[in-house]
Amino acid sequence: MDQFIVIGLVAGLITTMGYVPQVIKGYRTGKMEDVSVFMPLVLIAGMGLWLVYGILLGDIPIMLWNAISVILNIFMVSLKLNYDRRKRREAPTATS
Repeated sequence: MDQFIVIGLVAGLITTMGYVPQVIKGYRTGKMEDVSVFMPLVLIAGMGLWLVYGILLGDIPIMLWNAISVILNIFMVSLKLNYDRRKRREAPTATS
């Protein structure tokens, strides 16, 4: 394996792992109030384009880590939307 691929794999691992704590915390606590839904949506779009770019170049590190990052961000958005929906359903309603 050439040194550039190793550098790309390590760099991608480090940056992708930045999403993991947020996803785990949201999953365990069931709370995502402080997470913006807009940020991961923008990241999904950008990383999706990086993924296409990596596929076109045949660059394994770009394809691998952007695919994983897209999946993590989709999971974060789904957690956010599901927990927000649940919170709205459980919220007390004003009665007249």
